[in-house]
Amino acid sequence: MTYLPRVVVLLSAYNGEKYIAQQLESLFGQECSAQIDIIVRDDGSSDNTVSIVQSLMQEHPNLHLTEGKNMGLVGSFFELLKDAVEQGYDYYSFCDQDDYWQSDKMQTAIDALSAFKEPAMYASCSLLADESLAPMGRTTQTQKHPITFYNSAIQNFCPGHNQVLNHQMALNAVNHTRVSHEIYSHDLWITNIAATSGKIIFDNAPHALYRQHTNNQLSYGKTKLGWIKNHLKRLKSDESRKMAVQLRYFGETCRSLLNDEQQRELKGFFESQSSFFARLKYISRTGFYRQKRVETFLFKIMYLIKLYNV
Repeated sequence: MTYLPRVVVLLSAYNGEKYIAQQLESLFGQECSAQIDIIVRDDGSSDNTVSIVQSLMQEHPNLHLTEGKNMGLVGSFFELLKDAVEQGYDYYSFCDQDDYWQSDKMQTAIDALSAFKEPAMYASCSLLADESLAPMGRTTQTQKHPITFYNSAIQNFCPGHNQVLNHQMALNAVNHTRVSHEIYSHDLWITNIAATSGKIIFDNAPHALYRQHTNNQLSYGKTKLGWIKNHLKRLKSDESRKMAVQLRYFGETCRSLLNDEQQRELKGFFESQSSFFARLKYISRTGFYRQKRVETFLFKIMYLIKLYNV
C-alpha cells in the first residue's frame, strides 16, 4: 500500500464570517496525494464564524473545530501548532481565514519538502487579489537573494499563509517558542527559526490569492500608490520598533540556534542604537539586508533615524 503523507492545515479564525467559507472551500478542493486534516481554532469570535465552520463540518469529516478564549493571532497559531505536533503529522501548513488557495498549493509544497530529511520550510509568493478575489496583476515579493537570518531578521518575507513546515521544522518551532507579547509576528518568528535551524525553500510562482481588504494586518495596496500608503501606515504603527523588540527576544530565547557571527551581528544591531555616530558606523558595515537593494537602503535610513530603537 502506498503511504500517503499526513498533512494538517492550521487556521486561526476571528470574526471571519465574511470570507472563511470561501477559503475553506479552496482547501477542500486541493488536488493532493495526501491525507489532509483542517483544524480551525476560533479565537473568541462574536459573529457567525463558528456556526459556518460547524455547518461545513457536516459535509467534510476532515474539518475540525476547537474553540478557545481570545489569545490574539500569535498565541492562537502557536496553540494550534503545539497541539498538531503532538499528533505527529508529516507537514504543517498555516492558513489565513480570508485568502483563497489554488488547487495545486499543497501538493507543490509537499513535492518541494519531500527531498529534505532535515528541518525545512516551504514558502512562496501570492497573487494579489481584490476583495472579490479578482486578480490585480501583481504578486507579493519574489526572491532575489538567499533567505538567510541576515535577511529574515529585518524583513518579513515569507507570508504565514504560504508557510508549510515538515515535522522536524514544526518541532523546532514549538521547542524554541515561548509565546510572549514581544512576539509581534508569528510568521516572521517561524522564518527566523527556519533560517537558523534548517532549510528554506522559496517558490517564486504564486499558488494562492492574497485578498487585499481594509482588515489586512499586512497589506500590499491595490496600486503602487496604495503600496506606498500602506508602508507609511506601517511606519506610523511603529512596525520597525516592534520587529526589533521581537528580534531582541529571539536572540534571548533562541540563542542556541545562532552561530557566533550571527550573535555578533545582533549585538552590534542593539548596542549601536545608543548614538547617531554609533548607528552610522553600524549601517556602514552591517550584514543585514532585504531582498531589494532599495529596501536595504531604506532599512539603513530607518535604523539611522532611530526607528529600530528599543
